[in-house]
Amino acid sequence: MQTYIDLLRDLMACRSVTRDVQAVNKAQAKMRAFLESNGITCTVENIDGRDVVYATTGSGKVADVLLNAHLDVVPPNCPEDHILKIEGSKLIGRGTDDCLGSAISIAKILIDLKGKADVSAFFSADEETGGLTTRGMVERGYSARKIAIIVDAGAFSVSIAQKGILILRLKATGVGGHSSVPWAKDNPIDKLVDGYLRFRNAWPWHPSAEDQWHNSMTPCIITGGFAENQIPDTAEMVINIRYTEDADEQTIINLAKETTGLEILEARSCKPMYSDESSPMIRSLKDAIQTAFPDKQVTFRRMNGATDARHMRSLGIPVAMIGINGGGAHAANEWLDLENAKQYIQLLEDYILKL
Repeated sequence: MQTYIDLLRDLMACRSVTRDVQAVNKAQAKMRAFLESNGITCTVENIDGRDVVYATTGSGKVADVLLNAHLDVVPPNCPEDHILKIEGSKLIGRGTDDCLGSAISIAKILIDLKGKADVSAFFSADEETGGLTTRGMVERGYSARKIAIIVDAGAFSVSIAQKGILILRLKATGVGGHSSVPWAKDNPIDKLVDGYLRFRNAWPWHPSAEDQWHNSMTPCIITGGFAENQIPDTAEMVINIRYTEDADEQTIINLAKETTGLEILEARSCKPMYSDESSPMIRSLKDAIQTAFPDKQVTFRRMNGATDARHMRSLGIPVAMIGINGGGAHAANEWLDLENAKQYIQLLEDYILKL
């Protein structure tokens, strides 16, 4: 396994933060060189300037099983986050859990199963900002005959659904000027806040920690104003919405328009993703994880967050999201359990060989 730990160290050293396309492409090149040096056939697709490595034990764009992880990471808390640290079984640093540790695990599976199974993988390049490279790979015909497995979710479970994402930008326009005469102006910040509160109060869904599978809305960015004594001409708010049903997207947009009285701009969206938990491919994957971890209660999950599975619903095959035990994703204390990674590699190899 030391060879793969060294690969992880090299990938982390690329500092492949999503916005740095050159750095992400460097990580893709390292992954490609590693796989090809171990006899794996690779193809590189360039999607809007971002390289995506596709690797296969067979040939062509379609294998029995398609694996996926991403090589881009979120920004570090400090530069040292990009340096791999090892404490016992813990691999620590940016990307160990999300998602470079999963990527090296997939690399090992490909190499171990060369000549034994028809399995492929691609390593997406912008998962943290929407996963358009995954959408591009799907559009270019990369798929699987039996199942796609995204290794980028919680351990000891199989995620079969994830919420859709809708990013709305609310814009208020007014008349700015000196803050000492507010009665003479039309303050867009007041209009923005009032409109948002009307929208929030009209929101009919009420998710909670105990009952999460409902639509949620979270304001994430507020902008407006440049000086502490000046009323601005415009103010904006970005709201991150997660929704469970396709039809909810337009319902939510209509609700925003009806209640806020503001200009509504749709910044980005993607549909929810579902797989049928009764699918034999899905159920046998769950059984494989349960067999590997008999002391755990392995369950089906529905995710509030999103993985690159969001762009695979059009493939017409079961899509499952699984993960290796770790923690601290996007935080300063990000880590992955190396021993658990070894167990997941073995159970996935056994699962694929039995298909």
